[in-house]
Amino acid sequence: MKRLLLIIILFFDIFIFINSKEVITEFQNTINICLYSLMPTMFFSIFLSNIFIINNYIPNIITNIFNKIFNLSKTDTIILILSILSGYPNNIKLLSDKDNEYLNYVTNYVNPLFFLGTVRTLYLKNNLISIIILISHYISNIIMLYIFKNKYKESSKIDNNITNMYSHSLKNTINTLVIIFSNLLFISLLITLLKLTLPFNNIINSFIIGILEFSKGIYEISLLNISIYLKGLLILIIITFGSISIHFQSICLNNKIKYIKFLLFRILNVLISIIIYFILISLFN
Repeated sequence: MKRLLLIIILFFDIFIFINSKEVITEFQNTINICLYSLMPTMFFSIFLSNIFIINNYIPNIITNIFNKIFNLSKTDTIILILSILSGYPNNIKLLSDKDNEYLNYVTNYVNPLFFLGTVRTLYLKNNLISIIILISHYISNIIMLYIFKNKYKESSKIDNNITNMYSHSLKNTINTLVIIFSNLLFISLLITLLKLTLPFNNIINSFIIGILEFSKGIYEISLLNISIYLKGLLILIIITFGSISIHFQSICLNNKIKYIKFLLFRILNVLISIIIYFILISLFN
């Protein structure tokens, strides 16, 4: 295993040396997307979710509804709501100290601020398709949440005995963003390798890039000269699958994740979302 790891490291060192121009260009593109598209929305979403979870407040009526429908405790309900509001991989970070394994697999939500502010406005520029994608994505997660509700265990209580709430939340946010950013740079190296070696057409290239890193792939797909409905379908698959980059980030943020199970849940998530997408498309056409 150590020998194989050494060979892989040497291979990438040689690859970076030979293709330094292409690697640096891809790194620059990744950094631009991170700084101007991902980080502004993710920073505030992650920071505010940390503040919210420390306060540990949610109305009892909401807790009772979620307990009755989804078999979720107050702690789990707070985490679910924050997962919807802040998106992946912050949901995995919030669950890292909790006992409920299955919530790691059924709270797979894209950051709504990133999707509505960047994907809808700058990439797709189509309100109807954007709404259909988001609804399909959310409903597929809710269906999975309900299907596996009997698998949930009572999560441990949230620790709200923190003296400096601002400092604690800021440190958690920075640590999470460091892991996300580092993984994105590593994935950008793989994307460069694929671009230089695989002779695929633009659609397949863009889709594979999306499976590796969702924000970059969504941008590439938005530039394609194809039907808006096909664009919507490809983007839905990518954001629901989450991309390999998000998977790596999730594993780094939460060591309780069993990756094969995590991967199977993502595939199921995608299949359900595709069915809902086609149903919604047929209803609005």
